[in-house]
Amino acid sequence: MYIENLDLKFIQPCTTDSNRIRIKGSFSRSIEDLFPYLNTYLKTAIYNKKAGTLTFNHGPKIIIMYKEEVAVSKLLNETDAFETLDYIKSIINDCADKIDKITPNEDMRRLPSPIDVYEFLPKINCGKCGVATCLAFSTKLINGSFKPNRCVHLVEKGNEENKEEVEKIVLMLGYDLQ
Repeated sequence: MYIENLDLKFIQPCTTDSNRIRIKGSFSRSIEDLFPYLNTYLKTAIYNKKAGTLTFNHGPKIIIMYKEEVAVSKLLNETDAFETLDYIKSIINDCADKIDKITPNEDMRRLPSPIDVYEFLPKINCGKCGVATCLAFSTKLINGSFKPNRCVHLVEKGNEENKEEVEKIVLMLGYDLQ
């Protein structure tokens, strides 16, 4: 086991959402040497070698790993905090177990933006998805609030290629299609 413990250091109200909490946890050892491997293992992580951080989302939660600690925001409650720490610990240990099969990547990846999704949408601003514009739909899709099939025009016959491209982006961000 690469890390034995991931201990909760503190819980505070979340600065971005008053109904949620944020936490910090400390690793039982430095994970700095795993960052390039975790960057490959976690398809949507952003590794910043210069800052010594690896950032990724787990649902609405924002997780920032440092070499000796982790910060997580947008947690529901204390139970969610402990479950998320267990999830992070399992990711690290699983990655370490598979290290000989993972090609390390030190590049900082660029995640898709709402504009990248918008490119494949019908751009008719019909509002049938529940928001006023296709760009607003793109934003909701990128942050995981909407699924691609919520755009009725995207799933129409003749839009198969665009739908496929949008679905690729959604999957790359780590979201489910349904």
